[in-house]
Amino acid sequence: MTTASTYEANSNLGNPEALLQEYLPMIRYHADQLMRRTPASIELDDMIDAGVLGLLDGAQRFDASKEVLFKTFAAYRVRGAMIDYLRTFDWMPRGLRDTSKSLQGAFQELEQRYGRPAEEKEIADFLEMDIETYRQKLDQVRSMSVVYFDDLPSVRGDDDDLHILDIIAGDSGQSPEHQTAIGQFVDKLADAIALLPKREAILLSLYYYEELTMKEVALVLGLTESRVSQVHSQMVMRLRGHLNLNAEGGV
Repeated sequence: MTTASTYEANSNLGNPEALLQEYLPMIRYHADQLMRRTPASIELDDMIDAGVLGLLDGAQRFDASKEVLFKTFAAYRVRGAMIDYLRTFDWMPRGLRDTSKSLQGAFQELEQRYGRPAEEKEIADFLEMDIETYRQKLDQVRSMSVVYFDDLPSVRGDDDDLHILDIIAGDSGQSPEHQTAIGQFVDKLADAIALLPKREAILLSLYYYEELTMKEVALVLGLTESRVSQVHSQMVMRLRGHLNLNAEGGV
């Protein structure tokens, strides 16, 4: 990107009204995506308000000298702010967390045993349940499939912990230790994605990179939308295991 085009792309950062006008559709998009995995007690307008605060905070934190587009940075900040908002609610019952922990433990145990991604029937048999019951469990834990930068490990800095997103968008003079840490995490994430079964890897690409809706992904994969949601939950459980994320969202 040239200096002129970079200036043009970032010219609204100091103008909240213009910034909101430009990025409100993006905020609504991410709010709609997250609302599909949250209880009915969560209001869409409140999610959008959280996203707006994330956008404005992102505009203040953004470092134009970094080779990161503000649009990309803003999307992470917006969605991260929405997830932080969701975390203020204790809407995830203890039983649901236990179910998620049980599923994740089964994935890890079987993949260590077989040296490959565990298949659906193998997981169901390990948990001593039939396929239908297993799929119902996946439906139950879909609200725990919100995995974004705010769920990921922080990096220990000289004086305090630094979040991965802060490293990406921070000072270009970050210490070599910080640059090494983010490189190691990216490698770990790439390795985890590479271990996904083919269908789950395709789903991840279509949903997160191509930004297709669940309905559109279902058409591509030849599945029902509810089945795609189950496969998505299964994929997230695998990734949580590979990244050492526990059922609370932490490490």
